Amino acid sequence: MLWQNIAIAGTGAWVPPVRPEHGPWNGAATAQPSLAALNGFASAAVSTDSTATQMAARAGLKALRHAGVTGDDLSLLVHANFQDEDHYTPAPYLLRVLGGADTNGIELGAASDGGAAALVVAAEHLTARPDAKAALVTAAGRFPHERWGHSRELGYVAGDAGAAAVLTRTPGFARLAATAHATEPQLETLTRVRKGPAGAERSFLIEETGFMPHIDAMQRSTRRCIETVLDETAVRPRDITHVVSIAIGAVVLDLVLAGSPLGVRAGDTAWTFGRHLGHAGPCDILLALDRMFRSGRLRAGERVLVVSFGVGFRWTTALLEVSGDPAATPAGRSEKE
Repeated sequence: MLWQNIAIAGTGAWVPPVRPEHGPWNGAATAQPSLAALNGFASAAVSTDSTATQMAARAGLKALRHAGVTGDDLSLLVHANFQDEDHYTPAPYLLRVLGGADTNGIELGAASDGGAAALVVAAEHLTARPDAKAALVTAAGRFPHERWGHSRELGYVAGDAGAAAVLTRTPGFARLAATAHATEPQLETLTRVRKGPAGAERSFLIEETGFMPHIDAMQRSTRRCIETVLDETAVRPRDITHVVSIAIGAVVLDLVLAGSPLGVRAGDTAWTFGRHLGHAGPCDILLALDRMFRSGRLRAGERVLVVSFGVGFRWTTALLEVSGDPAATPAGRSEKE
């Protein structure tokens, strides 16, 4: 899908304190490194005082300020969330905090693909509504140790965060050039809740199997999405300056990207940043873009390829072309509120 006159005009992130992966989180540290540590995770952001939606609101405020946009300018707020036990209707909360009188708010699932998928939804909205000025994308994830602590033995560490991006019609500092998506719906059974004894925690099958048995399908869809975006824009793999991927771990990313035409490994992507925050569900892509756009290192003409996927299984790939040099301001929690 090629896009015309759609740009990212601002980003924001809220990252709670980061704890080392090998430290005692909810009990004594173990002598042996977990599978997550072997997968490259060094630490994770852990929220003890903010809900997922509150973190999204703070990130959204930063994105609006970064873009020079107010809540009254927003016609749509699309929020990507995952199992938010504190806010059953997060979009109305975010509308109350961030939106204007005429802003519509919706929630979007898509698991870890939520952040990238929400960018596409916002772009579709702006394309369909010529009178719309701006759309805000927010994402949030909070993964309590009691429910998600076992993820280390599945190969990843879950991190808490909120992230956001403002989409407008050009000008902006990164033009949305093209997107592609893919699905492998036969794998949805892996995330169907399994029955358990009354009162017991009910798990998903993928929490027991992990990603490894499904690498072939993941490689196939990743390759198809990347090739589609490159073919539609006539961009060659060597023309890609930066690759932004979800933070699911070095081993998994290396395997997933092995079948793509990019010729890159996890260490060549935004994973080098994400490994310190943990896998923050739908936030990973937006967190990495915020870090990148505020770093001061991007230059006009550079191309950023987003490679996102989530259980279910769904993929979103996006090609961004940097059209201006974003203001270099601190990313994450260090920016003054």
